[in-house]
Amino acid sequence: MATIRAAGPADVAHLRTVCALAYRDNPLMRWVLPDAATRDDACAAWLGPALERYLAAGRVDVLTAADDVVAVAAWRVPGLDPAGTAAAATLPQPAGVLRALVGRARAAEVLAALAGSAGLAPAVPGPYLNYLAVHPDRQGRGHGGELLRHGLDALAGAAGTPWLGTTDARNVPFYERHGFVVAGSHDLALHGPALAVLHRP
Repeated sequence: MATIRAAGPADVAHLRTVCALAYRDNPLMRWVLPDAATRDDACAAWLGPALERYLAAGRVDVLTAADDVVAVAAWRVPGLDPAGTAAAATLPQPAGVLRALVGRARAAEVLAALAGSAGLAPAVPGPYLNYLAVHPDRQGRGHGGELLRHGLDALAGAAGTPWLGTTDARNVPFYERHGFVVAGSHDLALHGPALAVLHRP
């Protein structure tokens, strides 16, 4: 039986692992981390600090089956700044980890490319779904939809428009079924992935 609950500090390793395995073949990860042999470890290293920040100031839900974390949803919530908390000051910086993984010049290129999509944000940005990940062994069972609906219901009173970005075109119909619409797309690089930004009016 699947259960949804709020994540806690004891879940950090599980959050990191589920996200790394779920995103290993994501177009963004293949572009940023092209070495398939090390991508799982590199994904875990890069995403881990961001997930810890969302635990400190944000919303992180997990879906468990037989007490194992099999799916994760991490939201940035209006009014809460994951980078501005006291706890965040002691955590590794996601950008710093990226620089360590790919070098300063490449990290700057990646971060600038991602920042180029800022114009596609809603006029009044609301809850931002940064990560929705389901362990590969548990995909196709509706867990992602359960977590998404749970988060949307819980954040229904938050100001602004819920939104997200994805570089995997296969995800777009899934989000459209849950009320999101494509606001636009931003090419991260020539011959690289395109980032689709979706809003939920």
